[in-house]
Amino acid sequence: MAASQTTLKAKLIKVFLIQIVLISLVTLAGIFAAKATLQDVLVRAALEGEAAHFWQKYNRDADFPLPDTMNLTAYLAEIDALDNLPAPLKTLSSGLHRVDFQSEQPIIYVDEQNGQRLYLVFDEVKVSRLALVFGILPLALVLVVLYLLAWIAYRQSHKAISPIVQLSRAVEQMDFHDGQLPKLELSEIRRIPDEEVSSLVRALDHFTSRLESFVERERNFTRDVSHELRTPIAVIRGALELVERKYGDAGSAEIHRMYRTLYDMESLIETLLLLARDQEYALHIEQINVNDLIARELDNLQIVHKDKPVSIHVEESGLLQVRAPERVLPILIGNLLRNAFNYTLKGSITIRISAEGFVISDSGIGMDKAQLNQVFTPFFRGPDNQVAGHGVGMTIVKRLCNRYDWRLRLSSKIGEGTEVGIEFPKAQRKIN
Repeated sequence: MAASQTTLKAKLIKVFLIQIVLISLVTLAGIFAAKATLQDVLVRAALEGEAAHFWQKYNRDADFPLPDTMNLTAYLAEIDALDNLPAPLKTLSSGLHRVDFQSEQPIIYVDEQNGQRLYLVFDEVKVSRLALVFGILPLALVLVVLYLLAWIAYRQSHKAISPIVQLSRAVEQMDFHDGQLPKLELSEIRRIPDEEVSSLVRALDHFTSRLESFVERERNFTRDVSHELRTPIAVIRGALELVERKYGDAGSAEIHRMYRTLYDMESLIETLLLLARDQEYALHIEQINVNDLIARELDNLQIVHKDKPVSIHVEESGLLQVRAPERVLPILIGNLLRNAFNYTLKGSITIRISAEGFVISDSGIGMDKAQLNQVFTPFFRGPDNQVAGHGVGMTIVKRLCNRYDWRLRLSSKIGEGTEVGIEFPKAQRKIN
């Protein structure tokens, strides 16, 4: 999975956290709403009822005592004689108030009847403590239960998508490096009793089966066609040799051009056969002296391109030995050297060999940035369409480097040439 993309697990965690936050916000809002309701509605209604009850009793019996409980204290005074009242109460008019009174801020309800004023002082602190015990604590318990339910929902959701995550990892870890289509290891996922997961696994099995059939068909086609092309190429080579013996130097330039094209075709067919065999069989690995191999490839190419005004320079600072299949390195080096010769109409080609790898530089026509970005695309041709080739050389080079973990470096500038470097991390380094 791309690093910038959000995983299913991250999405589930996000949803879980959003649930927790929303539950907490709704609960807090409920607490504040309950508090406002308690003060503005319930407390007012209770105090109004208490005042009405007192006036009813007081009107019948002037000696009826004022309310005096743990939470409620009352004062009664004539409207024109408020001197005996506590100072904070003297300025209060009828209605509900909250003032500083005896180092606290109780709710005070004032009611008037028959020229008298009743003050009911309600101590809500004690009531709030009771509310904490009988209201907030149960609410906290409900919150814990809701959080627990949200956590269980998250765990169940995570468990539900776990097979999908496992399946994606299994697909991601499929290794096509050796050219074979690997088998998916889905034994654990297949044992999961889930119809959706089973359906997904079956669909993936069907897809891989079709893909394997397609790859096998393409592989057989490549192998068979390559074998079939060997015969006409052998006939053409024999005919060219007869023409060369018959006409001698008369058609030298034309014959050399035909030889170059024939050489390229033979190398391409050999490469296709190698790739087809490599996907079917484990090719024999042996120790190859790259210095000698480059020298042999240069000899062949100099014969084919002997009519070109190109000078060759080989700089060896070390002996490069690489363990690889016998035909892989000749194809790799042959493609790189052919490109250097094909795209260098005149000038020089320099090959630098070290104990870690080699670099091929030419003074050819070069490529711009856009062309450089497409150079590994199959059948992409360089800027000069008159140059012989099929546009698959660098694609093959890239494919071989990827398969054997060799490091490929390419740089080029229009009009200045191209430089290609191959580094072999596991090469046996023997410095001359």
